Amino acid sequence: MLLVHGLVEDGGVFCPRNGAGLAVFLAEAGFDVFVPDLRGHGASPPKLGPGVSITQHAMVVQDIPALFELIENHHPGEPVFAAGHAWGSVLLAAALIRQPVWLDRIAGLMHFASRRVARNGGWRQRLMLDTLWGKVMPALGRRQGLIPARSLGIGSNDVSLDLHAGQLAWSRAAEWRDLDDGFDYALGLEELSWPPGLYLAGKDDKYLGQFDDVKAFARGFGPHDMQMILLQKGTGCSRDYGHNDLLIHPQATLDHFPLVLAWMQQRLHGAKTAGNAA
Repeated sequence: MLLVHGLVEDGGVFCPRNGAGLAVFLAEAGFDVFVPDLRGHGASPPKLGPGVSITQHAMVVQDIPALFELIENHHPGEPVFAAGHAWGSVLLAAALIRQPVWLDRIAGLMHFASRRVARNGGWRQRLMLDTLWGKVMPALGRRQGLIPARSLGIGSNDVSLDLHAGQLAWSRAAEWRDLDDGFDYALGLEELSWPPGLYLAGKDDKYLGQFDDVKAFARGFGPHDMQMILLQKGTGCSRDYGHNDLLIHPQATLDHFPLVLAWMQQRLHGAKTAGNAA
């Protein structure tokens, strides 16, 4: 199981200090769980500072493929699940599109509050993403040499200017192209058979991972086995979940982590059945 964090977080979003995270839950269920800090995040080098350049291209063509190679070294030939939170799912999907050799090993992909383009969050989304994230943050970043997400309380990690610029480009455009080499991800996706996907969004996530944007993200992969879940009170959940607490709230262990586990077990059972039939 590979868990990929988002832009302003690190691996801690999957294993918070309260011990109630998804990584711990899946490890206790018997999975070997890999929780990386992507470059410039958490404990991974380089240490982010003014002028340090970290790009989406490097994460997509180097870091995430290296993680799949690491898993292959530890578990050769075994089925792999992967999950992303927020923008981590976009990076994960991009890496798989560029190196589809790994798709044959993927038993299923899980996406928590994940979307590429944001279109359906109303005025809150326009204020927070278009104005704060898209205009105010770059202005602050140019003065400080990085996007100060941590000091402003909008994430656990600051973000390099190049990474921020790349995220803005991908989230605003209908086209999905690599800023470094022009690779067309949407075109590459058309030639692939996409793995089963589980897409979860919180009812209280008003703009970062709004449910309609999550659905659009899922449909962007074309026809595939997909299931979408809105985490809201009264439908099996004890509360309306938001952007991060759908992973870090202690109640998630009771509310929807068991659904995630059941979905994974169904995919594994289906893969074994298909293998026996072959």
